[in-house]
Amino acid sequence: LQAQQRLRTDSRQLDDWLRRGEPLRYRLGLYQGMRLIPFVEAAINDWAPSLPPRPVIKQVVQGPQTIRLDSMALFDTGKSTLKLGSTKLLVNSLLGIKAKPGWLIVVAGHTDSIGNDRSNQQLSLKRAEAVRDWMRDTGDVPESCFAVQGYGASRPVASNETPEGRAQNRRVEISLVPQKDACLTPGTANTSGAGADALKNETE
Repeated sequence: LQAQQRLRTDSRQLDDWLRRGEPLRYRLGLYQGMRLIPFVEAAINDWAPSLPPRPVIKQVVQGPQTIRLDSMALFDTGKSTLKLGSTKLLVNSLLGIKAKPGWLIVVAGHTDSIGNDRSNQQLSLKRAEAVRDWMRDTGDVPESCFAVQGYGASRPVASNETPEGRAQNRRVEISLVPQKDACLTPGTANTSGAGADALKNETE
């Protein structure tokens, strides 16, 4: 673009010299403006802006689908037994998690940093198992479709220095993770629909 602008400037100057006369230093047969004008004009006319670079299409790798549940809405403090009123929350939150071949349902429990590490890890694991058991029994999802993990306080999502942060860290996460050999028991192909219907019936 700068070269195009420079050519236009040179063209105007050559044209001006042609009409008004060339500068003294270019006289005595040294001025070649008449010969240059056609080439300058041709360069201007032939110029076209360069095409923008083609967009680079990056392959999008879909990550795990994750649902995060507040542990205090599911369990009493320090407990791993589901509250009586937690069923509706579980149904509404987990309808999107469906068993299907090639996908592993990972249930992971997390706690805040209050208490010792061993107790927190055990509590988080038991809570994850409780959610897994509910999904297995209520949705008729084969146990082979699940993996259960208890991380304790090792993977916080917020600061444990504030009550709000600790509340965010007390959670159970359910993720759909692609895994080639997961959930391949006989009849699994129909489990998705059966599980979804069972979950819907639970709310009725």
